[in-house]
Amino acid sequence: MIRINLLPQASKRTARSAPAGNAQVWAAVYFFGALVFMGVLAAVYFSYESELEEQRRANNQLQASIDQLRERSARLEEVRAQLEASLQLEDVVGELNRARTGPTRALMEVSRILSMGPGSGPTIDPAVLEEMRRTNPLAGYNRSWDTRRLWIESFIEDNRNCSIKGLGRTNEDVAEFLRRLSLSELFTRVTLQRTEAKTDTDSNLPVISFELTCQVAY
Repeated sequence: MIRINLLPQASKRTARSAPAGNAQVWAAVYFFGALVFMGVLAAVYFSYESELEEQRRANNQLQASIDQLRERSARLEEVRAQLEASLQLEDVVGELNRARTGPTRALMEVSRILSMGPGSGPTIDPAVLEEMRRTNPLAGYNRSWDTRRLWIESFIEDNRNCSIKGLGRTNEDVAEFLRRLSLSELFTRVTLQRTEAKTDTDSNLPVISFELTCQVAY
């Protein structure tokens, strides 16, 4: 009777099939691990992409704000330039008005200085004049001076620089005229240039010829 032992053969088949099964398992594990790793990478990528997009939006908003500020700044500079031009034009117009009315005002002031009665005399703040007299009783001007004792022969004004020539009966009359000019708010740097005793050809009276310079403040 022939006996056939099949156990070793089955063992061999089992041994042969075991590595194949293990390879499939490990392949499945590797594949699943790769899927998990790719999923993690995708999650990280999309997370960073979202943060990057958010940063881009923030940068765009910031750039828009900067552009608006630049536009406003440009408009502000334009308005400032227009304002400066307007102020310069106003200064020019004011200067022209002063130049037009200044000489007339200066002549009116000389007329007040050489007038008698109420409202005559140099233009000066009464409080300032009172303070000057309180400090020096001899300060101020002589209200009783007879202004007919002095007359103007020439009044020349050029760019606020004045030259005045005239005649006075005495040196005291010339001194009173200088004192009144010096007190006036319209005249500054009043300086007597020369005096000369002479005889007036019209009245044949002894007089003092004088010449003075000053500046007009208008």
